[in-house]
Amino acid sequence: MIVIKGGTLVDGQRTVQADVRIDQGKIQAIGLDLEADQVIDATGQVVMPAFVDLHAHFRDPGLTYKEDLATGAQAALKGGYGTVVLMANTKPTVDHNEVYQDIVDRAEALDLIQIYQNYAVSKGLKGEEWVDLDHLPASVKFLSDDGFGLQNNKATFQLFERIKKLGKGLMIHEEDRELSEIDYRYAEDVHTMRDVYFSGKTGARVHFCHVSTIDACKAVEYGKAQGYPVTMEVTPHHLYLSGLDYKVHPPIREEADRRYLVEALICGAVDCVATDHAPHSEEDKLKGSPGMIGLETAFQVVYKVLVEEYGQDLQLVSRVMSQRPAEILEVNKGRIEVGYDADLVLVDLAQSETIQPNTIRSKSKNTPMMGETFKGVVTTTVVNGEVKYRREVNEY
Repeated sequence: MIVIKGGTLVDGQRTVQADVRIDQGKIQAIGLDLEADQVIDATGQVVMPAFVDLHAHFRDPGLTYKEDLATGAQAALKGGYGTVVLMANTKPTVDHNEVYQDIVDRAEALDLIQIYQNYAVSKGLKGEEWVDLDHLPASVKFLSDDGFGLQNNKATFQLFERIKKLGKGLMIHEEDRELSEIDYRYAEDVHTMRDVYFSGKTGARVHFCHVSTIDACKAVEYGKAQGYPVTMEVTPHHLYLSGLDYKVHPPIREEADRRYLVEALICGAVDCVATDHAPHSEEDKLKGSPGMIGLETAFQVVYKVLVEEYGQDLQLVSRVMSQRPAEILEVNKGRIEVGYDADLVLVDLAQSETIQPNTIRSKSKNTPMMGETFKGVVTTTVVNGEVKYRREVNEY
């Protein structure tokens, strides 16, 4: 048994000074003066549920010069994440069971974080032929052609009908690729509106990835108001950056979009924050590969925006980074309650960190936040009741 003592417990429901006792991978007790064989001293720190990321790329298999399961998991742990959902755009694509099971097995053998692997919607992510939907592994929770979107209207509607019958969910990168040639904003907005409508008509569960514009956000809000089974995420970089010429898909938007997304997150219209952690080599980035890394800086960026800029409390941070994504993924995580999985993170809010290449655990360093200083340093990450990351005093 382990007791985390002396910290301030914060989840999406409450803030309280108490100890947490962990036994057999679960939260066994919450209270004062708890005892156990092993003690983790959290004096002066905040204890939160470990973060849950619904959207990341570990590039494994096939592109492991950018990232792999081990380095991605280590980056996640440094950022306080205990659970990560991986997208299917690997080489080969996760479009048949052998590739899917290989990733699941290797992730389990690593025993670092909980990894859920998304399954592709179409073979090779080409949008031309659906994967074998009748023989998906039972453990698949979501399917996604992230990075490409679903282009054909009729085929997409029929796909939604089948997904509803299968009881799975779709995570969708919204982009009408014909309209992308005119304006990326139109491309995101039009397909978001279409798929909100399709979700309402078919009952298919749809999670909208990296929503970045006012109108796309409003479209999903409309679907929620109608009772459609839709949810949405925003990225830390779309909450923090605006008007920046740094290539990501969807692009960094204007300040009005950024502010709308923040306010929608605060009021609960936006469900959660997801990193879209997208590692690239320096050479690939220079060639125009879109995306940035984000697992190691996500909490710090969200804290800066929600708490320091907008005056919100840590309970909101915990709701959007732990509780809601865990609820969307339907896993027993994201809360500090007896019986929940013992996935916890200790954060020292008094410490600051400057983002530098030598502080990054990811193989890749592609972030426009390099050189910036943020408050809130993860000191310990516990997954399934075991300490998986502990920041050393002289780590940097």
